[in-house]
Amino acid sequence: MLKLIIDFILIVGIVLSIITLLKLYKTENNQLPKKILMVFWFFIGITILHFYGLLHKLDLLFIPTYVFENGSRFVLAVLIYLYVKSLFENDKGFLIRHFAHFVPFLFYLLGYTIPSVINYINNDDIFSYIQTIDEHINLALIKDSYGIAYLVLSLRIFNAYEPRLKGFYSSFKEKDFVWVKKFILLFLIAVCIDLVITISEISFGYHANWDAFITLFFVIAAIGYLGYFGLSQNTLPITTSNLDHTVWANGNSDQEIREVAENALLLERLFKEDKVHLQPDLTLNDLAQKLQISSRELSTFLNEGLQTNFYEKVNHHRVEEAKNILVTDKVLQYKIAAIGELCGFNSKSSFYRIFKNSTGYSPSAYRRMFAKK
Repeated sequence: MLKLIIDFILIVGIVLSIITLLKLYKTENNQLPKKILMVFWFFIGITILHFYGLLHKLDLLFIPTYVFENGSRFVLAVLIYLYVKSLFENDKGFLIRHFAHFVPFLFYLLGYTIPSVINYINNDDIFSYIQTIDEHINLALIKDSYGIAYLVLSLRIFNAYEPRLKGFYSSFKEKDFVWVKKFILLFLIAVCIDLVITISEISFGYHANWDAFITLFFVIAAIGYLGYFGLSQNTLPITTSNLDHTVWANGNSDQEIREVAENALLLERLFKEDKVHLQPDLTLNDLAQKLQISSRELSTFLNEGLQTNFYEKVNHHRVEEAKNILVTDKVLQYKIAAIGELCGFNSKSSFYRIFKNSTGYSPSAYRRMFAKK
């Protein structure tokens, strides 16, 4: 019965991996983050196939997939790390700059995995040092520690850049970038569980073949999460060149000063007359196109010229819009949460949080306060 359950879960994982790869392949976005995700998912699919072959003792499937699976923990966490980095760095020369991260995997592949396969196929210790390594070194412990280190680095990088994303996006949703953090955490939990099992085996002197399946089940759960949220993400070309602000230059020419003043007036008109802030998915790029300037110029103007950022600017106008509705009879036509949607907030929670941070009151309390007057 247990074997049937494991078999079913593995088949689900294989199907999810294939669907994920196909959906990634069919997306129009050909940026580097997508390519890294495809390589990552290739390794995940091969890993699940390997355990399917192991479960059913299919050497024709087990042996070739072992080449990729055995060192997968040296590369999967690295790919997640590079995926996060690629969201914020320029594509040009990216892989060359970060090639060193793949050296441990290549060293392990050539020095251990392939020789192990040759020994297994020939049923002989052609590479005798493999047995010595197996007897004296716990490779699972090294792999788990290595993976955890890279996943923690991935979280640190994402957390460092996350506040700067507010300069480009007026709101955050699961399908944009928040899912990345949760996706990393799921894989971190899976590797930590594997580490606990490995330490338990070392401490109590036993070895179980089923431990890897437990870790794999958590990986398959992460697959489901990515399939539900990650594949519909809006991966926009965010690079360090976009995120880094230029200095608001002094000594501009009269013409440049006039252009800045005109852009400032047009920007206010877009908010007050066109009410662009009512668009829930408004981005810095969208607004820059309306102003007919680059997103970098607009970001610099907001930060250095107006001492704010895109996120704060847009949500300021959304809060003002909500305040106007809350103190008029129009509020009777809608529920409080619906007012948030009318004003461009993409969720009830973000509406309540941003409104309270701005005014000191919840939307309901703000409405009651004016109703008493």
